[in-house]
Amino acid sequence: MVIPTIGRASLYEAVESALNQSAPVHEVVIAADTVATLNLPEDSRIRVIRTGPASGSANARQRGVAESTGEVIALLDDDDLWHPFKLERQLDEIADLGDALWVVTCRCAVRARGRRERIWPRNTIGEHQSVAEYLFRLDGFTMGGGMMQSSTLCFPRSLAATVPLNFAPDSIHDEPGWLMSLQDHVPDLTFRHVPECFSIYNISDDSVSNRNDDVSEDYIAWGRRNLTRSSARVRGDYYLFSAVTAAASARSLRSIRRAVRIGFTEGRPGAGAIVYAAAQFSRTAVQHAMTSLSSGAEVSRAS
Repeated sequence: MVIPTIGRASLYEAVESALNQSAPVHEVVIAADTVATLNLPEDSRIRVIRTGPASGSANARQRGVAESTGEVIALLDDDDLWHPFKLERQLDEIADLGDALWVVTCRCAVRARGRRERIWPRNTIGEHQSVAEYLFRLDGFTMGGGMMQSSTLCFPRSLAATVPLNFAPDSIHDEPGWLMSLQDHVPDLTFRHVPECFSIYNISDDSVSNRNDDVSEDYIAWGRRNLTRSSARVRGDYYLFSAVTAAASARSLRSIRRAVRIGFTEGRPGAGAIVYAAAQFSRTAVQHAMTSLSSGAEVSRAS
């Protein structure tokens, strides 16, 4: 398995969860995107390679795969954790596929500071379902319907040679972009989705939903490059959800309006995405109003 890291304090626990699997673990390759000293368990299966500093997660993952010697790869981010039966259950899931190429995932417990824990995704991907359709089409009014988070992914090593994990190293969507490209290059690729929750996904403070800088244009540009062959519904939902989320995080009403306009001119969003975008616009407008009132009160007190 490959663990890309920037040296966070939870790396020790992440590595322990990888080592303590019920299925045999041949090696744990830690692709360290840092020059810092790493606090690691004592185990001969651990191998550290240095990729940085600041080479990025996609480059670290691909370097880790290239340095690995096993035929099956499982990814684990340095601040996430695995259940002890995660690998065993996933390998059981694909045992009947023979020589077919596959990617197997599972549900995960999503943890973010100040929020209740959620089990995502609500829906599992079909064996040959479009990745873009699964991930970016909104069938409800909230996020979490479709998800294939990096620490849930397990796949044959050969897939990372067919399409390198860092084929688009500056992409804002590392795993979705890679999985979509894989589906293009391997038409008979089979997805299997273990319905149980076998991973803990810790959302970092620099997640798009926690960022103050407006990166909505990056999401719009990604959609225009990668979703041209997707349905109008997928494109519309993507802009009204992903780009709007980025704009709302930066509290930019102008960017929310732009994302919504593009969603309607370049796609056909569904009801869930429309309701979501409207809610984000309203919430951001209220935040602006509260800030203005607070500033006005401060000026009044000062004078």
